[in-house]
Amino acid sequence: MVLDLPFGRPLRRSLNVIMDIKQKVKELINEGYVEGELEIDPLWYIIWKPEEIDQFNKEYQFSEYAPEFTGFGDSGSNEILAVNAKGEVFTIPSIGMESQYADKIADSIDDLKQYMKKNI
Repeated sequence: MVLDLPFGRPLRRSLNVIMDIKQKVKELINEGYVEGELEIDPLWYIIWKPEEIDQFNKEYQFSEYAPEFTGFGDSGSNEILAVNAKGEVFTIPSIGMESQYADKIADSIDDLKQYMKKNI
């Protein structure tokens, strides 16, 4: 399925994948994982609200620089938390963003949660 999503050129990804990311983010926020320490790099996380995900992905120009990823949070500095179509979690630099610089940090958002602390 080819979708013309609000954050860029047509992308080949399932609407179910995008909705799943937003649902996982909503669950994190409802459980109190909004912002806090990470036991792995980048050592801090800020989770974006589900309704902000499309806008932030557009502003960071994911469709141009890292089209196979969808951002869902950041480190409060220069790294973005993003998932690929398989649901694996990566960090991607917000300055000089390119897919080749993505570092896998977890197999899924659920897996990432084990490294997250509820600080704020």
